[in-house]
Amino acid sequence: MAKKSKGAHDVLLRTFEKAVATNFLGSVYTKFFEKMTLEEFAMVDIQPQHRVLHIGCGGVPNTLLILGNHVDASYTGIDRDRAAVSRARAMVERQGLTRRVTIEQGDALTYPLADFDLIVVSLGVEPRERVFARIREEAPGAAVIARKPWDFMDRIYGRDAFIPRGFEVVDVFHRQDFIKSMLLKKTGG
Repeated sequence: MAKKSKGAHDVLLRTFEKAVATNFLGSVYTKFFEKMTLEEFAMVDIQPQHRVLHIGCGGVPNTLLILGNHVDASYTGIDRDRAAVSRARAMVERQGLTRRVTIEQGDALTYPLADFDLIVVSLGVEPRERVFARIREEAPGAAVIARKPWDFMDRIYGRDAFIPRGFEVVDVFHRQDFIKSMLLKKTGG
């Protein structure tokens, strides 16, 4: 049941993103999330020299568009879905952010991680434990923000534990879209 619910949610989200990425609704959609996203990222001190990676940025890379418009740094978004990458690149170009935001087709299990200061992991990124194990090993100095559903939705997603092994939660931001954003710190074990 949980896997089916998560699968349905993922399909609905991708379909919605396809619809809004190609027209003015994409800008409206991004604007809707602006204040919330800026408040969410207040938990980390992004500096101009920082490199930020968003794993699973999707076809409407709201996080990158908002941060790219408001916080000086270098941003990269990756997604495995070729069509999503194409839509995301078009949105970045329409907003005039190509000097600050780069979108690439990539998989978190093979993409180079070592040079990033902050890594954001979207809710739907799988296989979650393997991705976080790789972050832990290959980007030891990076801050990590992991997104998960609010706790009451854990049953829909079929798991109780969203905190990956080798990390502890340092701070939490509850977004109004029922996403819990956790700032993680690597632990010794």
